[in-house]
Amino acid sequence: MQRTPSTYASTKKAFTISPLTHLERILKNPLIMPKMYFGPGIVANEKREFWHGELWQDSLLFGENKIRITNEEFYKAGEFLIFREQSSTFMCRVRSVVNDEMDNNTLKLKVDMLLKHEKLPNCRPNDNRHTRGNNMELWLVEGEAKLVNPTNVVQHIVVWLCDMPEPDEYDFYIKEIVYSFDSRWKYRDIASRHRLPYENITIMQSQQNLPILKVFLDIYVDDFGTYRNVYHSLGGVYLQIGNMPSTLRKQLKNHFLIGFVPFGANFNDFIKPIVQDIKSLENGRVMQTLYGDAWVIGGIGCVTADLPQGNDLAAVKRHGANHGCRTCNVSNDQYTDPNYNYIKNARFQQQTNERIAEIESQHLRMDQDRLATKYGLIKPGPLNDLKWNQHLQTPQDAYHSMAGKARTLLEVTFNIFNTNGENDFLEYWKRIEKPSHWSRMPNPLRHRQSFMFSDVLRLAMLMPFILQRFLESRHIKTDALNNWHKNSGIRRNLVASKLCACWAIEAKALKLAFSTTMTENTYQELQETLKKEREILIQIFPDTFTNLPNLHVNMHLLQHARNFATLVNTAVGVKEMVHRIFKTMVPHMNCKEIELDLTRRYNTIQALRHLIDGWTDPRFNTRPNALPKLIADPNIYTILTAWYATENFNTINSQEFEDKQDDDNITICCHNSNFIDISLNSRWSAKKVNDRGLSKKLDYKHPFFQDISVSYREHFNSKEAILNRKLEFYNSISYTVLKDGQDPIRLKIHIGDIVELPEESEGIAYAKATNIMDSVLECPFYNIQKPEESRWFQIFPITFIDRNPCVFFIHNCGNTCNTEHDEENRSYILNRYYYNAV
Repeated sequence: MQRTPSTYASTKKAFTISPLTHLERILKNPLIMPKMYFGPGIVANEKREFWHGELWQDSLLFGENKIRITNEEFYKAGEFLIFREQSSTFMCRVRSVVNDEMDNNTLKLKVDMLLKHEKLPNCRPNDNRHTRGNNMELWLVEGEAKLVNPTNVVQHIVVWLCDMPEPDEYDFYIKEIVYSFDSRWKYRDIASRHRLPYENITIMQSQQNLPILKVFLDIYVDDFGTYRNVYHSLGGVYLQIGNMPSTLRKQLKNHFLIGFVPFGANFNDFIKPIVQDIKSLENGRVMQTLYGDAWVIGGIGCVTADLPQGNDLAAVKRHGANHGCRTCNVSNDQYTDPNYNYIKNARFQQQTNERIAEIESQHLRMDQDRLATKYGLIKPGPLNDLKWNQHLQTPQDAYHSMAGKARTLLEVTFNIFNTNGENDFLEYWKRIEKPSHWSRMPNPLRHRQSFMFSDVLRLAMLMPFILQRFLESRHIKTDALNNWHKNSGIRRNLVASKLCACWAIEAKALKLAFSTTMTENTYQELQETLKKEREILIQIFPDTFTNLPNLHVNMHLLQHARNFATLVNTAVGVKEMVHRIFKTMVPHMNCKEIELDLTRRYNTIQALRHLIDGWTDPRFNTRPNALPKLIADPNIYTILTAWYATENFNTINSQEFEDKQDDDNITICCHNSNFIDISLNSRWSAKKVNDRGLSKKLDYKHPFFQDISVSYREHFNSKEAILNRKLEFYNSISYTVLKDGQDPIRLKIHIGDIVELPEESEGIAYAKATNIMDSVLECPFYNIQKPEESRWFQIFPITFIDRNPCVFFIHNCGNTCNTEHDEENRSYILNRYYYNAV
C-alpha cells in the first residue's frame, strides 16, 4: 500500500474481470464475432484499422510470419532471400507475410532491402565502405519496405547480423543500417535497431489442428483524480479488442472494464493476475467460439495512457526528468532541437534490458540511482514479463499531446490581446458560424480554463477564420509587438497575418492527426505539417514552446501512425469518455468499496448486453423465457442497446414520436423503405414563410413550383400534375437510414447545414467552386448557387442524403457584413480543418 495513513490496513481486496472472461464472451457473441478480423496484416491504400499498421503486419502474435511454397517448404520472417524483379536481382530480409489489398488480396512477402556498397546512397567515392569487407558486407535499408511475390524468389542466402551471435557459415554480413533522417540518407550501427518480433517471440502451435485466432489486446490505464468537489484516487484499467473494426471500437459498450486499482494500492500489485492471464494467452489456449473450438493466441498490441502514466508503464522516468521520453533518449534541453537524431538515438528494447541489468547489478543504492538518472529508467513492472516492445507499443497519446499544444497556444494567444482585442474577439466569436450539432460553448476568454480537450479542439477549428476576420496589430499589446520585432524580426504590420498563419498550421496539424483514415500521402503531409508547426510555434512563442514535451512528441507521431495505421487508433479521446462515466459515479457512492460497486454495475450491464446480442450463458442450456419478452419491449430494448455513446443516433421507435407529436412536429413516411422514423420539427409560421419570399400555397408561376415539378420528373419519373398545392416548412428533419450490413444511421438536418450530394460529373459536390484559394488559410472559396441558376437541381428527395454532414463552410465576410451576413455576398470558405474531435 502507498499514499495511505499509518492506520490504514496493509492489504486490501481488488476486484478484476479477467481479459480471458471478456474474450470468451466476445468470441461467442453473434453480433460481434462475425465482424472481427483474424488474419495477416493488410497492405491497403487507405489505412484505418489496426491490421493495416506495421505492428500487426510484423508481429507473430497478430499477423502471419510464414507462407507455404511446397508441402514441406516455407518462406519465413527473418530469412534472407534473393528475388528477381524486372530482369534484375535483389537481396532482402523477410519481415512478414502480408495481404496485398491493392493486388487482388494476394499474399506477399514484406521485405527490407539489402544493398551492396556500389548502391549505397549519400556515400562518397573515397568512403571506406566501398573497400572494406571483401565484397561480403551488405547494408540493411530501414523504412523502405517492399512487397515481393513469392514466385519471384530465386534462392535463400545466409546473412549474419553483427549484433547477433555469429553463425558457423554465412554468405554476407551486415554491420550498418541505412536510413533516412530529415530527407537525407544516414548510417548507424546495426545494434541500434528495433528487432523484429520473430527475434524475441515464439508461439506454440495447436496439437489438435484447430483453426488459429490471433487476438490484439489494447489496454488503457487512467487514474481518478480531482473531480468537482471530490477526490478519490482510483485507477481504471480498460480493455479493447483490436480485431474489431473501428466502427465497433468507438462504441463505449465495446470498452471492457478489467478493474479499478483500489485507493492506496500499487498498480504493479494490481496488474499481476492480469499479466498472468495475458501470458497464458501468449502461449495459446483452446477456447469456444461462435463457430466451434479454436486455438486462440494473443498479446498486448498497445498500451495507452497519459504522458506520465505511459512512461511508468514503459519503465521510463517521467517527462520532467533529464531523459523523460519513452521513445528516444533525448535530454530535456533538446526536446525541440530540430537537429536531434531521434531515429539513431531511439530507445531500443535490447538496449534498455542491458541498461536495467547494469543498474540492478550495482550494489550501492547511490550507484543505482546515478545510472537510473543517466539512462532515464525506472524499475520495470510486471508488464515487462510479456512478449512486447514497451518503447514501440506504448505510443504517446495524440489526443493529449495535440490538444495540449492547442490549449497552450490558445492561452498565449489570448494573453497577447489588449482590451480592444478581447472585445472584438468575443464579438466575432459570437457571430461566426458553428456546426448546428455542436453544444454551446461558454466564453473562451473567461472560461477557457474549464474547457475540455474536445472544446479546445473545436475552438481550434474556428480560430484561423476568427482571427482572419478581425485581427490587426492594434488588437495586440504593445509589449508583445515590440518583443516580436526585437527577437524575431517580425514587423508590426505582419504580426496579425503571422498569427493567422500559425493558427492555420495548428488547425491543419490537428485535422491530419485525427484523420480516421490515412494514406502514404497523408503520412507525408502529416510529417511536413508537424515540422512547420514546431518551427512557427518556436518562432512566435519561444519562451512557451521551446523544449515543451508535447511539442517533442511531434517527432514520434509519424512512426506511431505507421505502427497502428492511424493516430486515432491509439488516441484516448473515446476511452476517456468511458473513464469519465465511472468518474461521475464516484461522488454518489458510499465510499466504502467503490471499486466493487462500480465493477458490479459494469458486469451486470455487460451481461445484459451480451444476452440481448444473442450470447448464451454456458452455465445454462437454454436462454431464459423472460429475455425475449424483455427485448420485445421497444423502450427497454432502446435503453439496453443504447446505453453507450456513438456517432449515430440509434433507431427510435415511431411510437415515441406519436406520443410527442404536436402541431409543430409531425412524423411522415418515405417512398423508400430504408428511410424510416422521419420527423419534421419546428414548423414555420405564416409570417416567417412570407418573410422568406415563399408561400404556403404553390403557385405554378413561382420558380419554386417549377423546381418541385423538375424534381418529381427527374427523381421519381413522375410526369403527372401536382394536385396538392399546400406546403409546410420546418426548421429541421430527422430520420433513420437502414443499410445492409451496417448499424442504423440517425440523421438530423437543420436549415443552413451543408450536405454532400452525389453529382454525376463532379462526384461529391457542395456548391459551385470558384477555384480560388486563400493564401493564409489554405482553404478554397465556393459560391452558393443563385435562385435563378438552373444548371443544378435545387430540390432533392431525402434519399439523396444518407449520412451525417461531414463538411463545414464559413461565410467569406467582406466590408458589407456587419452583425448580420450580407445576403448578396454568396461567397463561402470550405473549412478544411473541420473534423469530429472525439
